[in-house]
Amino acid sequence: MSKHIKCNLHGMQRQQGAVALIVAICLVSLVGMLGLVLDLGHLYVTRTELQNAADSSSLSGAKELNGRVTGINNAITRAIEAAGKNKYNLNSTAVTVTASNMWVGSCPADGCMVSISSVTTDALAGDKTFLKVDTGLRTINTWFIQVLPSVANTTQTFGIAVAGKYAVDITPVAICELPDPGTTNEFGYERGVSYKVSDANPIGPGTMFWIDPESNTPGVCPVTSTNATRPYVCAGKIGFTPVVGGTVNTNTGISTPQLSALDSRFGDYTPQNQCDPATAPPDTNIKEYRYNSAGVGAPRDWMGTDPTRQTILFVDSVTNGSCSPSRTCKPRPYSLRAATDYGVLWSGFRKTGAVVSQWSTLYSGNTSTSYPEPSPYAQTSGNFYTAPPVAYQPGKAGRRVLNMVIVNCTTAGGVCRQATVLAVGRFLMQRRSDVPGDRDIFVEFGGLLPTPLPTSDIKLYR
Repeated sequence: MSKHIKCNLHGMQRQQGAVALIVAICLVSLVGMLGLVLDLGHLYVTRTELQNAADSSSLSGAKELNGRVTGINNAITRAIEAAGKNKYNLNSTAVTVTASNMWVGSCPADGCMVSISSVTTDALAGDKTFLKVDTGLRTINTWFIQVLPSVANTTQTFGIAVAGKYAVDITPVAICELPDPGTTNEFGYERGVSYKVSDANPIGPGTMFWIDPESNTPGVCPVTSTNATRPYVCAGKIGFTPVVGGTVNTNTGISTPQLSALDSRFGDYTPQNQCDPATAPPDTNIKEYRYNSAGVGAPRDWMGTDPTRQTILFVDSVTNGSCSPSRTCKPRPYSLRAATDYGVLWSGFRKTGAVVSQWSTLYSGNTSTSYPEPSPYAQTSGNFYTAPPVAYQPGKAGRRVLNMVIVNCTTAGGVCRQATVLAVGRFLMQRRSDVPGDRDIFVEFGGLLPTPLPTSDIKLYR
C-alpha cells in the first residue's frame, strides 16, 4: 500500500510541474495577445489622429485654390496651419507638414496631381481645383507586444486626404461671346449695360444655351432633361469647375420651368420650379428694374432719358440694320448708338471708375437725374428696394447676381455640344424671367470674376 501511495505522489508532482509550465507558456501568450490588442489600439488611434490632420489640412488648403499662384501659396499656408492644430501619438506630438507633403490637380485622382511646389505660374495654377495632403509615415513605439519574439519595437502609420470643389457657384446657363462693340468691353460685354440672353447668340437670336451641370467630359451629358436641371438652376450651382480654356457641354433651349427656377431669386416658389427656399433662398432685394414700369423706384427715376427697351438694341452683324431671326446679330456698335439704343443702365453695376456726371459722354447723350448711391440694387430700404416675402426673409444677398460661363458659341448648339470656356462673368438679373409673352433672361453685366475659379463648396474626395 505504501509503495502505491508513493507512486501517486510522484505522479502528482510531475503533473504539477507540467501545469506550471503550461501556465507559464499561457501567460506569455496572454501577455502577448494583450500587448497586440493594446498596440493595435494605439496604432488605430494614431492613424485616426493623422487622418484627421490630413482631412483638415486638405480642406483648409483647397478653399484657397483660385486658379492663380497666389491661391497656391495661400493653400500651402492654410494647409500647414490646419495640420499644426492637430496632434498624434495619443495627442502627444504636433503634426507638421510642408509643401513637400502636398499635391494639386485638376481631378482627385493621383494621375491628375503634380507637386504643389511645381506650380509657379498662373497658367499652371489655372485648372488646379484639388489638393492632396499626405502626412508621411510617422513612427510610434510598441509596448507589450515586444514580449513576443521577433517582433519590432516600433511601427508606422500615416494619413492622406484629397479635398476639392464640388458645388461650384455657377448658374448652368451659358452666354455667348459678343463682337467687339468699339468701347471698353470684356468678351464683348460692357459693364453697366443690359443684355437679353437669347439675343446674345452669334449663331442666331432667340436661342439660349445651358450647360450640363454635372459633366464637362466631352460627349458625356448625364443631365439633359428639364427636371434634372432644375435643382441646379434653383441653387445656382454645378458639380464641376469650368476652367478657362477648357470646355463645357452645351444644350440648346431653356424651358419655362428652368426660367421659373431662376425666379426663385425673387421669392417665387411654384410647383413648376420646385425650388426649395432652404437651398435656393430669395435675394435680400427683390425689386425689379423694368424699363416700362411707371412706379416709383423704376429705371426712369434715375435715367434722364426714359429707356424704351429692357436691354441694348441688337442689330444685324453685317449691315447694322434690323436684326432678323435668320441672321447673326450683335449689339449696335458704340459709334452708331443713340440714347434710345440703350436699355436699363446701372441698375447694379457701372463702368469701372465711372461717375454719374459722365453719362452723357458714355451713353451718347443719356443723362442721370437721381441716381442713388450705392446702386439701386445695393439699396437696403427706400423706393429702389423690396424685401422678399416674409416667409423667406431675410434672404441671401447677391442671389440675383448670376455667375455665368461666357463661351465661344460658334460650334455650340444642339445636344451635348462642346463649347470653349472664355471666362466667367457676373450678371445681375434685372427682372423675373418667367413672364408670359416675354419669357427670357435679362441681365446687366458686372464684369468678369476677379479670379479664374469661382467660389464653391469644398468636400473630401478620399
